[in-house]
Amino acid sequence: MDPFIWLIFAHFIGDWALQNEWMAQNKKIYFYVMLAHCMIWTACICVAAEYIGVYDPIQIPFLVLGHYMVDKWKCKESKGLDSWHLYADQLWHILQIYIIYCWWD
Repeated sequence: MDPFIWLIFAHFIGDWALQNEWMAQNKKIYFYVMLAHCMIWTACICVAAEYIGVYDPIQIPFLVLGHYMVDKWKCKESKGLDSWHLYADQLWHILQIYIIYCWWD
């Protein structure tokens, strides 16, 4: 299996499976909830990156800040799950992990 698939899997675990409804609703309101979500997602990506051998601690600020900025934008702009903002958000996250995969591979 392609190692990139592990990063995609980690993305979906961190961005969807480990984000409950309370967190999804409150990350729009509270900075610390959004930051916690971004850090959980980053931890999932870093674990997968370590597993496939492309982890470097310098990735952490890139992942946390990139995720935070796009999620903050999405929460401000989107009106629900059927919004195109959700697709742009997911595309950015996939691009982030692709950069990690290519840069450090």
